[in-house]
Amino acid sequence: MANEIFGSAVAGGGTGLAATGGMVESVLSDLIVQAVYDATDLTAVMTRIPWEARGGLALDVTIDPAPGAFAAVAEGADVAANSAYTTSKFSMTLARKARRYQWSDLIGMDGGKIQLPEVANKLVQGISLTMTDALTALFPAVAGSVGSASLAMSVDAFYDACFALNSNAANGPYKMVLHPTQINEFRSGLRSESGAVQWHESTFETLRSKGPGYQGEFQGVEVYSTSGVTNAGGAYIGAIMADGAFAYTFGDPRQISGAVGTDNIYFINEIILVEKLRHALSSSTTLVGNIWTSVVEAQDALACRVLSTT
Repeated sequence: MANEIFGSAVAGGGTGLAATGGMVESVLSDLIVQAVYDATDLTAVMTRIPWEARGGLALDVTIDPAPGAFAAVAEGADVAANSAYTTSKFSMTLARKARRYQWSDLIGMDGGKIQLPEVANKLVQGISLTMTDALTALFPAVAGSVGSASLAMSVDAFYDACFALNSNAANGPYKMVLHPTQINEFRSGLRSESGAVQWHESTFETLRSKGPGYQGEFQGVEVYSTSGVTNAGGAYIGAIMADGAFAYTFGDPRQISGAVGTDNIYFINEIILVEKLRHALSSSTTLVGNIWTSVVEAQDALACRVLSTT
């Protein structure tokens, strides 16, 4: 037999249509799947401070002092002295964060599956990653510390971290942020625990409310995992915190939309401005995403570093 028709050329003869224009080797599916990445969003473990534009370069947030107990006063006597009322503060200064993609017109003409909406969505998804990295970058500066750069993460280190916050009168609930390796070591250590204490695994509902990266709860402490945890000096530097330890804010780009011009705005909301720029000479379009944000440690006594070896 001869002149058989095949999609690809085969040994012994026959027509391979893919080589002669009768077929193509592959086509693109209509389905687009997401590459694996760490989508942890840690804004849930921080306090959001509304940004108030009042002509200043920074926003100072007042920390009200702790109250004091009353002193005993004898009948008919005056109170001995005024009590001190000393406030403190932390400051937030907006900084611009940006990312850009440039998209060729030929992609659209050739029917490419990645179009401007997909590119713009990547800019929006990058906000949570930016905030997570900004938070974990602050962990090495926290004063308190438990664990060791020479030891694996353990249940003992978990309890030491809780004890450290309790000693600082930091009221719960607590939240702990660890590197995936620390999480694995911690959960491995939990297998030898006995008694009534147990690990509560994350569920679909808790992930919806607490966001990507939430792993579960142990002893009332919400545990999060992110690869953004700093690796320095042979140690992962995670952290445990009470509410109010860290704070963040966003500037509202809608306040400058008039200066940008509607023709240049691809997407805008209270957090992000995505601008579209045309390049006639290169026949392409650039999307630039801008956010203006600040992430700070608000009260050091409400946080503690959690160290373990890499």
